Amino acid sequence: MTGVVTFHVPENKLAKLIKTPGGKPVVEAVADAQQGLMGLQDDCLADLGQMLVEAEGAAARAGAAFDAELVEQLYGRVSAAIGVPTACGMEPVDTALISLSDLLDNLQERSVWDPEPVAVHLRAIRLMLNVEAARQGAGAQGLLDGLRQVSQRFAANDAQAD
Repeated sequence: MTGVVTFHVPENKLAKLIKTPGGKPVVEAVADAQQGLMGLQDDCLADLGQMLVEAEGAAARAGAAFDAELVEQLYGRVSAAIGVPTACGMEPVDTALISLSDLLDNLQERSVWDPEPVAVHLRAIRLMLNVEAARQGAGAQGLLDGLRQVSQRFAANDAQAD
């Protein structure tokens, strides 16, 4: 089989646009993008508030015994929200959501239920969502340090029970 082989390379329109003079400088474009994300903060807070109400409701329905379905539902709701706070400039809220997800994962793996560390995480997240100072600077760091201690204490107590 012989024949002519031709290669077609499509034009890279993005590269062409980038090389074309004019338009916004990168610094301005990034600043505009960040401002746009900050404009979404109210929507983010509303969505996260709804997630929190659902998570608190699920935690309130939990009995004393481990309920795998309920823990899975709670984990699914909390973990689905991860990333939203960071996109809206609220990284500490994301860190708290990750901490709660890790805790719920630990509960699921061990088939145990402990409402206290879950409640502490949910209250901390509520505080961060409702008080701007709680999700910035030293306030946020203090809450996150406290959540880390709660998780470590739970893991230590759970390890002693094994």
